[in-house]
Amino acid sequence: MKDFHGKVAVITGGGSGIGRGMARAFAAEGMKVVVADIELDAAESVANEINGVAAHVDTSSYESVQQLADKVFDTFGAVHLLCNNAGVGTVGGVLSTTIDDWRWTISVNVFGPIHGVLAFLPRMKDQPGEAHIVNTGSISGLAPVSQLAAYSTSKFAVVALSEVMREELAQFGIGVTVVCPGTVRTRILEADRNRPAQFGRSEPKEKRETSMSEAIDPDDLGKSIASAVRRNDLYLTAFSSAANNQAMPAMVRERCAAVLSALPA
Repeated sequence: MKDFHGKVAVITGGGSGIGRGMARAFAAEGMKVVVADIELDAAESVANEINGVAAHVDTSSYESVQQLADKVFDTFGAVHLLCNNAGVGTVGGVLSTTIDDWRWTISVNVFGPIHGVLAFLPRMKDQPGEAHIVNTGSISGLAPVSQLAAYSTSKFAVVALSEVMREELAQFGIGVTVVCPGTVRTRILEADRNRPAQFGRSEPKEKRETSMSEAIDPDDLGKSIASAVRRNDLYLTAFSSAANNQAMPAMVRERCAAVLSALPA
């Protein structure tokens, strides 16, 4: 998608972190940005900052995402960029991750993008001109990291979904990018604040030390994502430049490079 100006972008999880970085980047490119988030006040804060539109969405609910799609298409008539970005982070190994942890993680991280595709794609493919879909994955979706059992599994699914979509949607002029960053300065490890009651309470688990001072800046990542969309890149990986970033060991970087080199461009 070469021309962003005047086009419509929808970003889930847009109220903070990577979503906020994307909202700011695409607004700077002249797009009309719909900032959708489960925390409406956060979405409104970002929307006010970029002169965008705020909307509430719970991406684990297909009905909620469908309502968002209906509202956006009714308002703007088209969606040119869909960013399935909302996600949650659960820490725990295979022995300590509960069934409720698994269900919550999968409901947001896997079914969230699926709901986005089902709700938006039928109308996106029938509208004229180019369009693009961005799915937020993770380096953990290319090289799984210990003590992130549910999270890594969910992000592997996002990468697989994106690869299938890339092949199938090219005929409609719709590009696909899956973003696989290392540690980014977000609040994803505080996602329990929005955990629905039906998924129970999070039980204390082994701690995972993450230095956010060495993490990727969301605004920098947002700009990189905009460039990847313009180039129609399938994969976008990003690492902190800090040499002592313990959150992303060299062995993980090397495995990611090996995986990506073996995949089709």
